[in-house]
Amino acid sequence: MSKKIDLQLIMNVLSLVQNKEKWNLPNLSKKLNIKEKEIFYVLSVVTDIYSQQGELLIDYEYDDKNQELLFNINPSLKNIIQINDGELFNLIFLLSSNLIYKELIKNNSDVEEFFNVVSPYFNLEILQDNDGVFENLSFFEENIISYIKLGSTQAAFYRIQPILLTTNNDGIVLEAIDLNDEKLKTFLLNRIVDSLSIEDFRESKKSNKIEIIMKFTHTNEKVLSDINQNDYQLKDKYVEAKFYSESNALNFIIKNYEYIEIMSPQSLINEFKRRKDKLKKKLMI
Repeated sequence: MSKKIDLQLIMNVLSLVQNKEKWNLPNLSKKLNIKEKEIFYVLSVVTDIYSQQGELLIDYEYDDKNQELLFNINPSLKNIIQINDGELFNLIFLLSSNLIYKELIKNNSDVEEFFNVVSPYFNLEILQDNDGVFENLSFFEENIISYIKLGSTQAAFYRIQPILLTTNNDGIVLEAIDLNDEKLKTFLLNRIVDSLSIEDFRESKKSNKIEIIMKFTHTNEKVLSDINQNDYQLKDKYVEAKFYSESNALNFIIKNYEYIEIMSPQSLINEFKRRKDKLKKKLMI
C-alpha cells in the first residue's frame, strides 16, 4: 500500500458501494483516488467486518474478465451510526442550511428536539456569509457548484455528486465525486460561492452575465486580430471589447500585455497584477 488505510477511506468505500452495487474496477479506482491493487487490500479489511448478527457486513464478487466488482450489502450497514464531534457539527450544519434537511425539523419532533438541544453549542457563522449557497445541495445526486480554488480569485463551475461532510484544519469540507474528472475531491465550504440546479446552470451559460466588457488602450494594432471583429468597438481614445468569460479576457491580456494598458474593469487589473507579482516572486525578480 502506498498509503495507510484510515476510517475516512473505509467510509468512502462504504458510501460508494451503498449507492451503486456494481462497479467497474478502473472507475472505482479513480473515484477513490487509489490504485486498483489497493482497492482489493481495502476490501480485504472491509469484508472482515461483521454485523451484530454475525453476518458479513459487506461481501463482493470480482469478474476478472470484465474487471467488474459486484457488492452484496448487508441491510444492517445502513443502521451503523458512528458520530464524532466533527460529524455532529456537520449534522447541525446540514439541518441549518439544506432545504431538504430543514424539512426534517418541521416534520419530525425528534429531529426538532435534537436540533434545539445541540445547535446552541455550535458556531454557525459561516451561514451568515453564505446565505442560500448550500440550500440546494443534494447528496448522492448531481449538483453544480461555483467554487474558488485556493490560490485563485476566479470561480469555476464543477459538476459534483456530494458524498459527505468532514472537517480538517482548513474548516468544513465537502467530499464529492467530480463527475467530469470521475475522481473523489474535497471542496472547502467557505470557498463555495454558489450552488445551482442543472437548469439554472444551463441558463446562466446562455445569459450575458458571464460576459466581460474590457476597456483598454494599445500601442500595436495587431492585438485586435486576437478579438472577433464583432466583439470590439474603436472609441475615441480606447478600445471596448467583449469577452465571453473573465478567463478568456485574462488570456488576451497575458498574450498582449506588452502592447495594452487596461482601463477597466478593476477586477481584471487586480487579477493581472496579482499574477504578475506572483510570477516575479517565483522567479525571484
